[in-house]
Amino acid sequence: MRFQSAALATALVVTVLHPWPGCDSFALRRNIQTSKPARALFRKNTSSSTPGTTALFAEGDDAAPAPAAGHTITTTNDGPGVNGGTVHTLTINLGDASNTDPLVIQTGKIGRQASGSVTLTRGETILYSTACRDKDPRPLDFLPLSVEYQERFSSAGITKGGFNKRDGRPAEHETLTCRLIDRPLRPLIMEGWRHETQLLSWVLSYDGLIDCSANAITSSAAALWLSDVPLLKPVAAAHVGYIDDQFVLNPTHKQMERSRLDLTMAGTKDAVLMIEGAADFLPEKLMVDAVAFGHASIKTITAGLEELSEIMGITKITDTIEPPVEGLDDAVNDLMSAKMEEAFGTSDKSALSATMSAMSKLVVAELTKEDRFPDKDNAIRASFKKMQSRVMYEHAKATGERIDGRKLNQVRHIDIDSSILPSVHGSALFTRGET
Repeated sequence: MRFQSAALATALVVTVLHPWPGCDSFALRRNIQTSKPARALFRKNTSSSTPGTTALFAEGDDAAPAPAAGHTITTTNDGPGVNGGTVHTLTINLGDASNTDPLVIQTGKIGRQASGSVTLTRGETILYSTACRDKDPRPLDFLPLSVEYQERFSSAGITKGGFNKRDGRPAEHETLTCRLIDRPLRPLIMEGWRHETQLLSWVLSYDGLIDCSANAITSSAAALWLSDVPLLKPVAAAHVGYIDDQFVLNPTHKQMERSRLDLTMAGTKDAVLMIEGAADFLPEKLMVDAVAFGHASIKTITAGLEELSEIMGITKITDTIEPPVEGLDDAVNDLMSAKMEEAFGTSDKSALSATMSAMSKLVVAELTKEDRFPDKDNAIRASFKKMQSRVMYEHAKATGERIDGRKLNQVRHIDIDSSILPSVHGSALFTRGET
């Protein structure tokens, strides 16, 4: 939303002494100048189609209602190259007065040789995400998926000083964002996918207003959904705050200073897959309402991604996925189930780990004898892990105890030993359980 008034579009000089909240790698240790318009926002009471929402409008606007939740898709032939190229643009309005800037997801203009690539734009923040996979599968018993997320100084118009002009190692916030991206996507990739797969995301332009984590999840998921990697459903994310007894969708950093809730969530149109955040002693019912509030926007985004995939005619690769080996799960269960239940009788972590390792080798050796399941070592190990999880769950459900002997309502014992190093400013050793 831009201001037409010349007075509000004047240059603004900002002195930044600390990183912008949520973007640790934008640690600016100098004065910077920006000509971006000042965005004075104030709260107005308006009727909203969604109860519990907060309406924010730019000062001087006529408080027009937010566009209704929905999406539009346009297809053009203005891609790069002599003959152009097909460019698809998905514009999503989330239908919330506190979040009038649409999400714009575009594919076909950048990174056209990747399996899938998109740019996600909200306001003046632009993220670029790609999904790439190896040509041939690898002989593994797990999904080889790696995720990288980077916030670059250049996205905020900053050039690092000193001899080293490059961005350094990922900041803690960037590593945690990688985990947020991985967590909802990994379980939705078709079981048995063994192609090495990379999800890379960069913040190309940053306006300093909102946290990029939720948008990074959405853009990475969109790139994966529009690729030939067999992701079962489109995934999206939302960031929810709670300010002055009202839910706020994708709040700004300034708003988050007054928020009693910091909730990042991801899901599909059918269910919520992940929630991450903190709250200021909010009641359980309000937390449930916050999840439902965020899920409404997730449904709107995934509906647009689903239609975009149909328009583009995306075809997923499934012919390299080996079908389940008939009778293998039953054979593993018959051979090792009783032994595993007996092994879970010990609470010593080291002894249990050694026992499980020996059992894994034993089951592979036994089931590959006499050509029962030849050349199926990885499938046997995967089946063993599946049975291990099932037996562990059934043990806890039947006995009311975890495998380390704790009751289901007990946490691990924590020991704290302070001042263990004599020459440092401060030191402490925290031991939780056996960790």
